[in-house]
Amino acid sequence: MNDSLQDLLPPQAMAGEFDLDNVTEILHEQTKFHRATFSGQVKNIVRYLHHPSYIAKGAAGYNHFAANPRIDLPEPALELGELATALAGRHSARAFEASLTLQQVSSLLHHAIRVNRWMQSHNAPHIKLAFRPYPSPGGLYPTEFYLFLNQIEGVEPCIAHYDAREHCLRQLKPQDGTAFTSVEIQSGEAGFKAPLVMALTSLPQRATAKYGSRGYRMSLLEAGHASQNLCLVAQGLGLGSLVYGAYYDDELAALLDIDGVSETVVSVMLFGKESA
Repeated sequence: MNDSLQDLLPPQAMAGEFDLDNVTEILHEQTKFHRATFSGQVKNIVRYLHHPSYIAKGAAGYNHFAANPRIDLPEPALELGELATALAGRHSARAFEASLTLQQVSSLLHHAIRVNRWMQSHNAPHIKLAFRPYPSPGGLYPTEFYLFLNQIEGVEPCIAHYDAREHCLRQLKPQDGTAFTSVEIQSGEAGFKAPLVMALTSLPQRATAKYGSRGYRMSLLEAGHASQNLCLVAQGLGLGSLVYGAYYDDELAALLDIDGVSETVVSVMLFGKESA
C-alpha cells in the first residue's frame, strides 16, 4: 500500500489500450471519472445541486400523460410483510456510525447475493450451475463484489473479495482503513466515512460471449439488481446504505488489482449503521 497511485494505475488507464472496435469498452471508458478531466464535469454537477431552475427541472423529470384516459387502481394488497417495510423505508444514508460486526456483514451478503440454489445443465450434466437471488443474463453472473473492510469488529482492515459459493471473504491485501478515501473525488458528496465500502465490478465478456454487445447492457442491469438487493437487505437489518459515485474509476481499479477494461468498476456502495 506504499506505492503511489500513479505507479498502481493499470497500463490502459494511461495508454488507452482498449479495443477501438468494441463499442461497449468505448462507452464505459468515456463515462469514467479521471482527475485530469473531472473539473469540467463537476461544474455541471454543482449547477444541478445549487441552481433552482435545474432542481425544478429534475423534480419534474417524469413522463406524464394527463390527457390520456385514466384507469384508477384499487387499494394495494399489503401481504408483503417485512419486505414492504424495507421497501417503504429504503433511503440513501448520509452519515454512518463507526463500526459494524462481522455478523452484520455476513447477514447482508447471505441474504442479498449469496448462491442460494444449484442446478444441473441438461447439455452438461456433470456441471453444477450456481444461482443467486437476483436476475442475471443467462445465469452467467458477470458482477463481482469487493469489500473495503474499514472498521469491522474483530477484523483487521483489508480489501477482500466475496466468495458467493462458499459464503466467505477472501482477504486480498491489508489496508489501514483509508484506502478507499485515497480514490474518492474530494468534492460534491465526498466525505462519507463508512465502516464497509463495497465495489461492484463487472466482467462483461461473461455475458457478451453469449449475447454479443447486448450482454454489456445486461451486465449493467444485473449490477443494478444486486445493488437493490443489498439496499433492501441493509434496510431490513437496520443498516444504512448509499449508492456512491464520487470516485476515480481507474484509481479504484488499481487498488483492486483489476485492469479496468476486461474487469471494470460499475458501482460503489457504502454501508453502516446510520447516524443522525
